[in-house]
Amino acid sequence: MSEIDHEAFAWVVRQRSRGLNDAETARFDAWFKADRRHRGAYARALAIHNAVHLASGEQAFPARPPEADDDAVRRDAGIARRNLLLGGLAAGMALAAGRFGYSALRGDTVLTTAKGEFRRVPLQDKSIANINSGSQIEVAFTEQQRTINLRKGEAWFEVAKDKSKPFIVEAGDARIRAVGTAFSVRRLANGSEVLVTEGTVEVWSLDGSAGRRQVTAGEHAFLAHDARAIPVTRQPEEVSRKLAWREGKLVLASQTLSEAVADFNRYSPQTIVILDPALRDKRLVGQYQLDAPELFAKDVSMVLDVPVTITSEKILIGRARDADHARI
Repeated sequence: MSEIDHEAFAWVVRQRSRGLNDAETARFDAWFKADRRHRGAYARALAIHNAVHLASGEQAFPARPPEADDDAVRRDAGIARRNLLLGGLAAGMALAAGRFGYSALRGDTVLTTAKGEFRRVPLQDKSIANINSGSQIEVAFTEQQRTINLRKGEAWFEVAKDKSKPFIVEAGDARIRAVGTAFSVRRLANGSEVLVTEGTVEVWSLDGSAGRRQVTAGEHAFLAHDARAIPVTRQPEEVSRKLAWREGKLVLASQTLSEAVADFNRYSPQTIVILDPALRDKRLVGQYQLDAPELFAKDVSMVLDVPVTITSEKILIGRARDADHARI
């Protein structure tokens, strides 16, 4: 799915779930009028969204594109309405489940992404789960509580407000509770990491050994296994850097080569191997597409003045000092 389609669907979800304030309405109007592709994407997203909710017995969301004198805007607005009225439930559901990968989730559902795959999934409460590469979540919503079990990997959640039904993410021993906010949770070998981009979440451990902490937008929390305390730090730039995967990017801000390689290896089918251990702590700055490991390796070769060997399966950086010390 293109970035424009993602933007269009996000606008539709926001409009239906909570409406737009004056500032957001102005931004939407500008976005809608800026490009014919935006208007077409909005029409498609609206048809898909309504097909999903009509299937659940809910009322369709009316198409209300901005008022404008531009004939093209009015024409595209009419297309949006015709897609709603004439597209048909079957066609809408086929688009939702097929071409765009959206689905309305009911009951217990397990969602899995392969290496290099990303999924953006609307949940039945109007929340959205953005699932990172190599991850798995289990969705279990009841009348009393909205529960997500992050079995592995990472996901970023845009949570719809509903104070009567807490939204709780389980990640091993970690528990994260939110109402109307946006945050990510990542499971690591030694614990769970929480990054908050909007609002506030509450973090605690299942056994209660670590006292509950409030984590707000721009803050980072880490709940280690058997932790007695949950450290919280304010790092808005680092939060944004770590969540650049949502845009298909890897941002390096003085990360080590070892850290950069580990991040690329989360996504790329080509495994990057550092042959010379002396290179592992070299620090790098830059921004790359996650699907461009070869470009990254070539930049490393130039910046660090080391050889790089690229094959269909591996990218080798440096020279092996000792075969027993070669590391990934």
